[in-house]
Amino acid sequence: MLIHLIPNILADRTYVPCSLVDLTCHEFGLNLIGGKELTARRPYPNKNYLVACRKVGQKAVNGLLIETPSPVREFTVVTRWAVAASHIATHSVRYIVVDDEFETITEAMMLWGAKHPSQCGYKPRYPNGFTYGSSLESQPKMEAFKRINRVGEFTDQLDNHGAVIKRSEVFRLPTIERERLTMGSFVERIPSVESAFR
Repeated sequence: MLIHLIPNILADRTYVPCSLVDLTCHEFGLNLIGGKELTARRPYPNKNYLVACRKVGQKAVNGLLIETPSPVREFTVVTRWAVAASHIATHSVRYIVVDDEFETITEAMMLWGAKHPSQCGYKPRYPNGFTYGSSLESQPKMEAFKRINRVGEFTDQLDNHGAVIKRSEVFRLPTIERERLTMGSFVERIPSVESAFR
């Protein structure tokens, strides 16, 4: 199964510098270190987002790929960020795959739809029975300080100054056709399949 994840943190880059410490997933046997296997770059127009990606080349790609030998139904990814040299912020996301129609998943909700011209011929993949807001409100994300209204299953632990020191989320993912990761303007910053962790 090909898995596209977008570990990220939102922080004002002028006042709250952040860096990636590590990313772990026990189910896949991954323990990836920031500055070694992974780095954090800014692939979005909003440069306050820092996104973890494989440490290859200079391009700011949107997340990372993992390829497993067989389909998965559930796994947890824990990403730790150093925030303003003051504390470590821990982001834990439990991913639940809600169907087995295809062998690719992505947390990029824009790729679940069928409205963009590049997705003509595809059916919408939003799971039935679950409430999602916009991708800004629903996709997993860590925040240095709680600012964005969130939709979904999550809990935050804040310090006395309102900084998020721990966020735990549950995110349900549909499967998609693998071709969606390689078509259209949405995907120019998606990592190449060759760069997947296996």
